[in-house]
Amino acid sequence: MATAVRSLPPGHAFEPSGHQIITQYLAPKALRGDATPGHVAEGVDVFAASPAALPFHPSTRRRHGEAWGYFYGAQASGDALPAPGGCWARYGREKGYVHGAGAAAEAVAFRSRFAFHVPRLGGDGGAAWAPTPWLMKEYRLNKGAAAFRAAQPGPKADMDCVVRKIFTKPVVAPPPPPACSSDEEDSSGLGVDEEDDGYYSEEDRRRVGCSIEGPPRKRARPS
Repeated sequence: MATAVRSLPPGHAFEPSGHQIITQYLAPKALRGDATPGHVAEGVDVFAASPAALPFHPSTRRRHGEAWGYFYGAQASGDALPAPGGCWARYGREKGYVHGAGAAAEAVAFRSRFAFHVPRLGGDGGAAWAPTPWLMKEYRLNKGAAAFRAAQPGPKADMDCVVRKIFTKPVVAPPPPPACSSDEEDSSGLGVDEEDDGYYSEEDRRRVGCSIEGPPRKRARPS
């Protein structure tokens, strides 16, 4: 059964950085098998539903279509994974989170990025995949790192588990604030930190594609 995200005080939303996800949620779950209850949902198969149908908490839904949520997964994803209505495709380079300094420095975790694509018919009637505003960041531990080889995992340890952040940027830009607005920070936008670096580039857009079967070609009408 999926766990619900714990309620937060009014005006607050759960938006940890990548470093916090790794140290406070992924590592304890992987090494001990336990997790901080309520913040990262368990038991949700994010590939069994379209992104818009995932159980996001009300505190992580905003106006103009913004939404985000965090989910545990059993293992890391491949390059492309089908989901109802489309597929998740990996893009960009994998980011390593380095621990230590000098010769002892090594990546203890990695972050991969995915974009949700839906099938479309191209101008020539051929199959094509169109990107959507839905994005995913997947965090996994580097099981071969010395920091984990020296660790003493608990009986429920699962070093293969991952944490996934699934989110969308606003489809329509929010209106500008009134000319006589106060100095209070506008909270209508998705919180941005070093991890929320926006959409993939045009180069990624041209290169990325789903390796699963695309939509069927448009059939010609019988003469």
